Amino acid sequence: MILRFTAAALLAATCLVPALADAQQANGALYRPAPKLPEPKYRDQYSSMKDQRDLSGVWFIRDYNRRFRTPINTLPPLTPFGKVEFDKRVKAETDGAPMADASTHCWPHGIPRVMNSPYPIQIIQSPGKISIVHEVGHNIRQIRMDVPMPEKVPTSFLGYSVGHWEGNTLVIETKGTDTRTWIDEEGIIHSDQLYTIERIRKVENGENLENEVTMIDPVFFTRPWVKKINYAWRPDLRISEYICEENNRNAPQNGVTVAK
Repeated sequence: MILRFTAAALLAATCLVPALADAQQANGALYRPAPKLPEPKYRDQYSSMKDQRDLSGVWFIRDYNRRFRTPINTLPPLTPFGKVEFDKRVKAETDGAPMADASTHCWPHGIPRVMNSPYPIQIIQSPGKISIVHEVGHNIRQIRMDVPMPEKVPTSFLGYSVGHWEGNTLVIETKGTDTRTWIDEEGIIHSDQLYTIERIRKVENGENLENEVTMIDPVFFTRPWVKKINYAWRPDLRISEYICEENNRNAPQNGVTVAK
């Protein structure tokens, strides 16, 4: 993870390094409190949060953890090959020579990892398309609505995503995610067969966004598995500039991350 403390990132740092009364941190995980009712100047926007299909606005992850784990806090069901590759990356990091991933090169983070970033996101809804703008790396996801997944999809860092509504839940399917991306920061990776299904819905009176991510990859996982991510509504934040390529302190050399 390459952190760039831009204006919005510095503002977000109040959440990244919270007061003990406001958050708990354990095992690399950050837990923020439930969102509070908005200040009076945001009340006009608050009315739109009652619409369960209106996901527009800025959201900030509440339960960031660099490691992806199952709901019972265990490693995903790795295949023998997946376990070997995971152990290889964990050992490299322990030995002080972590292997470079896509984000280390300033490339897009991939799906689902970009949805698990400690930076704000903004959701923009328009006819036939939903866009998710990420402050981190200025990643932008384009979700094509109400169209089928093509039989053959182009490979790209953020994959090819189609979406539809099931009641008040937005369902996003993604295929074609570049294998240079990782699923988490620790060492869970994937093949070109990765297929993710996200089920996104509002909870907590519309002030919390829940994303239930199912990951399917027969090369790395013995069965589908789920990771839940939650985001708080943050109308007080704006997406800010993020320049990974400027003074990259983790630029890779020969596939190894070199800290500067």
